[in-house]
Amino acid sequence: MTSSNPAGATGANSTEAVPQPTLRGEPHPEECEILLIRHGRSADVVPGSAESTDPPLHVVGVEQAARLAQRLSGRRIDAVYSSHLSRAYHTALPLAAPRGLEVTVFEDLEEVRLGDWSNGEFRRRAAARDPEWVAWSLTGRWDGIPGAEGDEVFRRRVAAVIDSLAGRHGGQSIAVVCHGGVIGAYLANVFGIHRTAWLTVENTSISQVRLSPAGPVVVTANDCHHLYDPVLGGA
Repeated sequence: MTSSNPAGATGANSTEAVPQPTLRGEPHPEECEILLIRHGRSADVVPGSAESTDPPLHVVGVEQAARLAQRLSGRRIDAVYSSHLSRAYHTALPLAAPRGLEVTVFEDLEEVRLGDWSNGEFRRRAAARDPEWVAWSLTGRWDGIPGAEGDEVFRRRVAAVIDSLAGRHGGQSIAVVCHGGVIGAYLANVFGIHRTAWLTVENTSISQVRLSPAGPVVVTANDCHHLYDPVLGGA
């Protein structure tokens, strides 16, 4: 008598042990693995000063970048990209240099363009708990800041760059060193999340995403174990 089960199928009454399936599935051959990395801590600045337009890494940020590079030292990275801003570029360099890679810069990977709250004004308002800043922060979106680019423009800008890079690097792993707002906006755009400021993004944290024609898979978000354990706390 011929069995109706497909060849090799395990019947309902089988005594053969079967392992738990993985939800990950087999990688798609065109998949690009992206390490979205926030820059190290930036230097303190006086709002409105020349340095406030593009602050360098704080001494703590330099150490964070070194610890990130050490953690990833044995990991395959095929290309390194960053925004043009100093804090991102100098976080990317320690990843690229030991691999003999150049850091390729894209201006559209920069942080959200803040209009009237640029050049340290956003920091000043946040530090002072300015009522306008507090009211804005509760929205979870970049809309409502005078002269700023707003959520939808910001999301489209960063998604265009990152998706383009993924298309260039099928079957490879790339590091994209950018900004906390960029990472939150990109992931919010991918998954249709209304709030853009929805994700904690620590300095030099890694958010790992795999993109393929089958769709995105998030492997981890805000992984900063080279600095501290975000569940247990301490920094």
